[in-house]
Amino acid sequence: MINKREVKPILHRQKCKNCDFYTIYQAVPVGDKAIDTCTHCQYAVEIPWDHEIKAAFKNKEKFLKGLEEFYPEIAELKNPGDHISLDD
Repeated sequence: MINKREVKPILHRQKCKNCDFYTIYQAVPVGDKAIDTCTHCQYAVEIPWDHEIKAAFKNKEKFLKGLEEFYPEIAELKNPGDHISLDD
C-alpha cells in the first residue's frame, strides 16, 4: 500500500497579472502541477510543481521583504484577499 503524503497549499505574495495588485496567491498542488490563484480576483494559472518551487517562492518573499523598506504597504499583505497597489 502506497501512502500519498498530502501537500498543503502554499500562500505567497506576488503581483497579479490580471488585477494588477500585489496580493496573496495560493498554490494548490495537483499531481506534478499546481494551480496558483490570486486570492483577490481569483485569477488562476497552472505552474509546474517540483522540488524547486518552494525555493522559488522563498526567493520571491526575500525580494518583497527587501522592498518593504521602500514600500511598507507590502508588509500588510498577510491574509488571503489582502491586496495593495504600488502604482502612483
